[in-house]
Amino acid sequence: MSCPRSGGCVFHQAVEPSVVKRVRYASVFSYCRGGGHEECALYRTMAVGGDIRYNLMPDGTVGDYRDERSLGHGRRFLIIEDSPVFAALASSTINSNFNGAQVVRAASFETALAELAGDWAAIVCGFGIGGGKTAHDVRRHTEAPMVILTGRPDHIELPRGATRVNKGDGPEALAKALRACLS
Repeated sequence: MSCPRSGGCVFHQAVEPSVVKRVRYASVFSYCRGGGHEECALYRTMAVGGDIRYNLMPDGTVGDYRDERSLGHGRRFLIIEDSPVFAALASSTINSNFNGAQVVRAASFETALAELAGDWAAIVCGFGIGGGKTAHDVRRHTEAPMVILTGRPDHIELPRGATRVNKGDGPEALAKALRACLS
């Protein structure tokens, strides 16, 4: 019998893709397979609806299995983009590259304004966000790291501390820029 929660287990998701980590954490499979899941600290925590710390090991100790996908765990990302296509691309990129990330989307500066006072790991923002507003207007309201997702020419002046990603560069470029913001 396998653990019924291993597909949604943050530890299992972090160690499963890596052969090196499988060897390093071979002991996880005694919890995930063979009915040992009742003894797993992660399973017990999930079973009662508790929050899992990113580095909780199956034996209840705190370990070091954090990988790049776990950088987003519990962190909040704000997407301010007036193009539904690029807002969906940014949201999908964050969700597929950062486990446990919380994504909030705003289609305009006005709708984002109430959110800007929040605690954000990073903000993904179009340079022009409709209504004559730009990423510079967003910067006036937050010090959160910003990634500007733009199709504008290279000569635009970015807000202080912002990173530029061209819309045509794809999700990998956006994920790389976000990882740089989080590290």
